[in-house]
Amino acid sequence: MTQFDKEKLIEVVLYIINATKGLDYYHIFKILYFAQQKHLCKWGSRIVEDDFVAMEYGPVPTELYSAVRNKKHYAEELIPLFTEAIGFAGKDASNTLLAKRNPNMEYLSPADIESLDESIAENKGLSFGELKEKSHDDAWHATSNRSVMSVGKIAKAGGANDGLVEYINEQEFIQKALS
Repeated sequence: MTQFDKEKLIEVVLYIINATKGLDYYHIFKILYFAQQKHLCKWGSRIVEDDFVAMEYGPVPTELYSAVRNKKHYAEELIPLFTEAIGFAGKDASNTLLAKRNPNMEYLSPADIESLDESIAENKGLSFGELKEKSHDDAWHATSNRSVMSVGKIAKAGGANDGLVEYINEQEFIQKALS
């Protein structure tokens, strides 16, 4: 991810935290996953460039997860951005993330906000089990454990038609070739 991509990821997480008044990171990961899926299905592009990995309890954004877990080997550049903007609630709610500031809305497009708001409304009140079941979609099932999930398959699992999935896959291929 570029520096801008990392900064945007933090601003997106701050948006989710501020909109929900603080949530555990499991809910934040799933809200981000479903917002990304919605954005892919409607616009054919990602909100964030962080790849999702199929983990036991559902999709997890790789670099964000590493920053939350303070795994410097995987997210060395993201960790300072994360710790500057986001904190943990404390001993009684050690998995709950709290914003240290408001998001910089210059990083979020109206389409990003629409997808995030829809995902927040649909997912913030779901239980751990409900989110796990919901996020174990076709894209998750098509991916080996701890492997990166295909962006095209994430879109397909969200209802994107074959033409849009083909477009997304082509864009992902071009993006990888240029990076």
